[in-house]
Amino acid sequence: MKINRNYVIVLLILCTIGLIACSPKVETSVPQKEETYTAKAAGFAGDVEVSLIIKDGKLVSVKATGEKETPDLGGKALEILAANMLAENSIDVDVMSGATMTSNAVLEAAKLALSESKITLQKIESANEAFSFTPGTYTGEAYGKWDKDSKEGYRFGSPNPITPMLATVTVEKDKIVSINITNISETPGFYEPVLENMVPEIIKYQTLGVDTISGCTMTSKGVIQAVEQALVKAGGDPVKLYSKVEASNEVEEYHTDVVVIGGGGSGSVAALAASEAGAGVIVLEKTGKVGGMSVLTTGFIAPESQVQQENGSTVTSKDLFDEFTNYNYGTANNLLVKTILDKAGSTADWLIEHGYKVKPSANGITVDTGKGQEKVDNLYKNYITKSSANKLLPQTRADELLFDENNKVVGVHAIKKDGTEVNVYADAVIIATGGFGGNKEMLKKYTGSDRYWLSGLEASSGDGINLALSAGADLSPELFPHITEFAANADVDFNDYYFKYLNYAGLLQLNSSGHRFMNEEWCITQPLAKGASSIRTVGSFWVVFDQNTYDTIKEKGLSGLFTSEETEFLKNEHNWRPRALDPFGDLMEIEMNRAKEAGAAYSADTLEDLGKEAGFTVDEYMEEMKRYQAFIEKGIDEDFNKNSMFLTPIDKSPFYAVRMEPAIFGTLGGVRVDEKMRVLNEDLKPIAGLYAAGQDAGGMYGYPYYETPGTTQGYAYNSGRIAGEHAAEFIK
Repeated sequence: MKINRNYVIVLLILCTIGLIACSPKVETSVPQKEETYTAKAAGFAGDVEVSLIIKDGKLVSVKATGEKETPDLGGKALEILAANMLAENSIDVDVMSGATMTSNAVLEAAKLALSESKITLQKIESANEAFSFTPGTYTGEAYGKWDKDSKEGYRFGSPNPITPMLATVTVEKDKIVSINITNISETPGFYEPVLENMVPEIIKYQTLGVDTISGCTMTSKGVIQAVEQALVKAGGDPVKLYSKVEASNEVEEYHTDVVVIGGGGSGSVAALAASEAGAGVIVLEKTGKVGGMSVLTTGFIAPESQVQQENGSTVTSKDLFDEFTNYNYGTANNLLVKTILDKAGSTADWLIEHGYKVKPSANGITVDTGKGQEKVDNLYKNYITKSSANKLLPQTRADELLFDENNKVVGVHAIKKDGTEVNVYADAVIIATGGFGGNKEMLKKYTGSDRYWLSGLEASSGDGINLALSAGADLSPELFPHITEFAANADVDFNDYYFKYLNYAGLLQLNSSGHRFMNEEWCITQPLAKGASSIRTVGSFWVVFDQNTYDTIKEKGLSGLFTSEETEFLKNEHNWRPRALDPFGDLMEIEMNRAKEAGAAYSADTLEDLGKEAGFTVDEYMEEMKRYQAFIEKGIDEDFNKNSMFLTPIDKSPFYAVRMEPAIFGTLGGVRVDEKMRVLNEDLKPIAGLYAAGQDAGGMYGYPYYETPGTTQGYAYNSGRIAGEHAAEFIK
């Protein structure tokens, strides 16, 4: 039998295919090579960069950097978040309390980097590892709000000089046993909530990853740094010390007549007024203490108050109303301004009846309370929370208004620091959260810039205004930054030292192109009005001076630039602040070097080179300098008519340029309200049951800010009292 050759070939092919098909499948794994993905996001003081190295679907390395982030706050967040991402193989990690902006930048940059990779990471749930200490007692020290060179702390009740806090920590092999904080130079009223609340939580949860106390962030971080230092000495791992605390999943519910959002000056007075009118009140305060900025101010307007009249004052509320309207040209809500001023005298008397200690001032308008926590604490201890119908919930942030089926405001949803949800049902809601000075996005949106140094509270971050807007509120037209009398720098802390006074001597000031833009003496003679308004028009500006001026300020202070007669004139006629006249001493060099490192100051042997360093339009700048030096020689300012006493020579090299930006207490203006402090909608009709007070309520101000001292604090107290009274009346 003859076999067909073609048939055999086909058969062999089929058998081969069958063997292959029937054989077990062998998979070969090709290892994925390491790939690096990098992205940036805006942090607290500059860009934060995150680099992810990924191999086989796993994070091999996470690196977060931010050159301009503060080492003790942002720097720690960079380290901790990167370590947690690596440990959990995920970019979805918790922010670090006290460094929220830096943390969010790390998360955003990591998200962008991961999206570029198109890789999905599988999160690993990691348990908190036990400590491994050498048993014993250890110490650590750190500065909090004020560091050793600070010149501001003493004004707020801190000792002078400032010394670091001392943490004495006792540990067992795997446990923190006790923490004792001594040698405290922090501001009274700000360190107590940290010691009373945060320190026990470190021991309870056995971690430094507890939340800082909002409103006391710098003090909180100082304590944490000192305790960390001690625990590292005991053998603790700096990263493992910051294990996360699991959030609470509990829900609390309250029913009351009036809920007040914010326990600052206006909110506290609103709660007191509503309570005394017979309403039950719950106060939600996002920070760990009450009082807000009101504990840092020294007085408030009180025309026709008993204490002013007894001191011989004849200033009436009508006089002050005429002064205010002449000043703002009717751009404020005149009816609201009149209502506030008419109420101001009786409010001062009422607060004195409730424990405020005041002294009348020479202007016959302002009464001085002094700085301090005690005056507001007393309102709660002896009046507000003394009633069982009232309650204060600290460290509880309101995040949403509650509405019924008819879209009427019926309460507030809030979150406690530990994650507990809170629902407060009430017939009236008073919003008093202090404006939005601590919210860069809102500052940029509503004031046109976020290049400010905040000397107020970061906790005033626009919560109340945004809540009111969610209910249909209309914004007032006069939203603007509340600029302080001294300038600062948006990137470097001038505020706590001497450099903030550099624009307080009439020295040459130039815009970013190298041109003059104002009469520089206004920063002394009218610092809150013409001075503040002028520097706001340019945002960043440069103070330019020579080596002679540098040496004089260092050795004699700003007053060394003037004769003794001129100095006395400025003190008497323009209230030239004595604290600004100290010799800068060694801080002159320390601050100059710090500013140079941040790109906020330059020096050069020639004026032309200085202009190049500062980024001026050099030709135009040199023409400006030539013209200005001619004014100095003639003793006449032909451009802005500056008094000749302020025409300080600029002729000895090296020459200096220091960049400054406005410093702000916070913001002025908010949502529209009427004279009863009822929040108005876009049709300018009251929103039933919704009130606003203090810096959340617009209408009191035109631009620029009034020159009468104590106006903002007076508005806080009086608007709060009016809101509380009318909210109590509304629920009846």
